[in-house]
Amino acid sequence: MRTMASATLEALRRTRASVRGLAELLLERPGPYARAFDDLILALIVLSVASIGVEAIPELPAGAVRALRWGEIVIVAVFSLEYLLRIIAAKKKLAFIFSFPGLVDLLAIAPFYVGGFDARWLRALRLLRLLRVLKLQTHVLEDTVAQRTRELAEKNALLEKAQAQLQEELAVARALQLAILPGTFPAKAGCDGAARMIPATTMGGDFYDFIELPQGQIGLVMADVSGKGVPAAFFMAVARTNLRDLAPQHTNPGACLAATNEALCAENPMDLFVTVFYAVLEPQTGMVRYANGGHNPPYLRRADGAIEALDGRGGPILGVLPGATFPTYTLQLRSGDRVVLYTDGVTEAFNPANEAYGEPRLVNEVRVHGGEAPAALVERICESVASFSGSAPQSDDITLTVLSWNAP
Repeated sequence: MRTMASATLEALRRTRASVRGLAELLLERPGPYARAFDDLILALIVLSVASIGVEAIPELPAGAVRALRWGEIVIVAVFSLEYLLRIIAAKKKLAFIFSFPGLVDLLAIAPFYVGGFDARWLRALRLLRLLRVLKLQTHVLEDTVAQRTRELAEKNALLEKAQAQLQEELAVARALQLAILPGTFPAKAGCDGAARMIPATTMGGDFYDFIELPQGQIGLVMADVSGKGVPAAFFMAVARTNLRDLAPQHTNPGACLAATNEALCAENPMDLFVTVFYAVLEPQTGMVRYANGGHNPPYLRRADGAIEALDGRGGPILGVLPGATFPTYTLQLRSGDRVVLYTDGVTEAFNPANEAYGEPRLVNEVRVHGGEAPAALVERICESVASFSGSAPQSDDITLTVLSWNAP
């Protein structure tokens, strides 16, 4: 007997678990079949209410009457199953039975059990059932929207955190990039120099350099990598490192650019390129030898105020064509002369009317303020470009170097 009782209890527990599983499957969202079961209930409600009007038609064929009766039996059977499942699934069963949803569900089936098929007009109460289902779906939709809103807010918070971390890392990278550029000109009698680089984005592709070479010579570099941002900054570091390493081995500027070009062509997976003006100054004599790899020709301001662009046909850009050659030119500085090296971020700065700063404005600044110290001239030109650009965004990196020479 005990064995039989235990088996009976176990069977009841399994049955209850199965029924509860069915209730969760059909009633609880986001169950895979809950939406389909709701749609079935809605369709049965509509058919049930429509059957009231059909049954009221005079002299309705007997076959139609039988079909309506069987349809009512099916509808009540499905509604009764749902009602029982909701009671089973409810945590507080009595509270559910006497709640508004529970009473509406009961009214959907009570006319059939109380009045039989003659209580068809009471079936109109199933319209309340329709409202109950729609209300439930509205709550489900509101809960879904609220959940998606919370998820979106969490993802936005994570995105903002990641963005802040990225900006912090880029700020550190920008500081490191600017730190590798020389802050002062090498101390040489009769020579003075100053430079500034203003990136258009967090990191820039322009760079300048002052390189101390054998026999007291000084290498001057002005370069502009294609593009902006992180890729240009990485290629800028590669180009600067190669040029700085090769400069002491090649006293001829053209040969130095040729060797640098070969190195860049061999390690350029992103197909970037760089324009470079490279000069070697002999501080004792004022003799300058230079080569141009596709860069803007610097301006020379003589001590008497005359301004000219440096002669010499520029060679090709670096990093694209292996085997390229770069001619070397010479320039004899006179005491009081200034050389102004720049990137096209200066002349191609735009104002809100989309007008470019242009070379004439740069030449005018050099003419008017060229007698000042190199640092002061760099500051004057940067202020002029900023004033001209106004509220327009900076379109490219801005880099300037000014060299002055006076006979020792």
